[in-house]
Amino acid sequence: MILNRYATLVLLMSLQFIATANWTPYNLTNSGHKSMTTLNGNLYVATTNTGIQKSINGGTSWTLANTGLPLTGSDIKVQSVGSNATTLFCGTESGIYRSTDNGSSWALANGTLTASATVFANKFYNYGGVTFAVFSGMISQSSGGIFRTVNNGDTWLAAFSGLSSNMTIYNIAEMNGTLYASTSTALMKSTDLGQSWSQVGTTNYAVYAVAGAYGRLVALTTFGARYSVDGGTIWTNSTNYPVASPAAGSELIAYDGKYYAITKSGSIGCQRSLDGGATWEAFNTGLSIQNTFAQEEFHANGNDLFIVCALDIHSTAATSVGTAEVARNTAPLIRPTLFTDGFSIDLSAENAGGNILLLDAAGRIAHQLTNAPNTVLNIDRNGLANGMYQVVLVDQHGASMRLLGKVIAQ
Repeated sequence: MILNRYATLVLLMSLQFIATANWTPYNLTNSGHKSMTTLNGNLYVATTNTGIQKSINGGTSWTLANTGLPLTGSDIKVQSVGSNATTLFCGTESGIYRSTDNGSSWALANGTLTASATVFANKFYNYGGVTFAVFSGMISQSSGGIFRTVNNGDTWLAAFSGLSSNMTIYNIAEMNGTLYASTSTALMKSTDLGQSWSQVGTTNYAVYAVAGAYGRLVALTTFGARYSVDGGTIWTNSTNYPVASPAAGSELIAYDGKYYAITKSGSIGCQRSLDGGATWEAFNTGLSIQNTFAQEEFHANGNDLFIVCALDIHSTAATSVGTAEVARNTAPLIRPTLFTDGFSIDLSAENAGGNILLLDAAGRIAHQLTNAPNTVLNIDRNGLANGMYQVVLVDQHGASMRLLGKVIAQ
């Protein structure tokens, strides 16, 4: 019975994989969309000049949420929006503002930071209970660089010890507890939540975007798209990324077992990799030609990946299939698939030394077991939240990945 259910599940997932999802528009009526976040089930989009747009019904309708945000003439110069578990943050040309009431009102939370038309909080991230603001411009004590807060913006502390003053920071990503920062001169990493940074390997060249998941780092660099399976010591060039020298403003995100990239290269638009950054394919179906040319940023939330374009935002749903997955009728047996305390996986027919990953609905690693033996493994719950998880086997070299099945924690 369990084997039959598993075989049916794999078949359904294979069909989902073939029927690739398209981008679905949300039909926002204005232009200049820059950034997006979600909080408490609401959608928020930062739009240059007109401020923050908010939807409480999944994008069916939108209202302005600008009370308290600064005016520059008749415009509201917002550049970004982000959130942590409780608070919204908005990067403006007049400083960082925050909202603790779902966007109904905003108040200045800029501390001693500088803000101008050229130096502003360009992106927000939240890792390990710390909120990070990545500023435009090169690093200095009061302007560009990275700043962090642990008290929702009451105070901001510089987070660029180890970063050089000629660096511009482009984005931050997290993998296995380590933060990675793409910069104009190197790829940097931090193992203490941004309090100090060091260079990754010999990446003494511009890195415009980085994403990490499933034991791999993928980066868009001045030498093209690359991936690493050893934390950044050795890099391999992607074979067919369509931009030989990616531009500043390129974006990457790891989502649903795949990697997505914004190329900032005209009609090339969005690219997608199904094999951990080794190869890429165009993923622009459903976008207007204008939105193919003007893509700004990704945002993932639950089962949806959003792409923010100048004229609209679009989403694509998770397909619940991983990177380079192969459906097999002889897959390792998982039981029970509905568990409370834990479950087991029979890896007797597999090679020893692989890694077992549990991926949540957003494609993030919720739990992992390294150097797995080829025997029956017992996986304890270890505090996993209720919900569905994909069980993935990564070979010992990080070069291939296979979906073993799904389990549900209750």
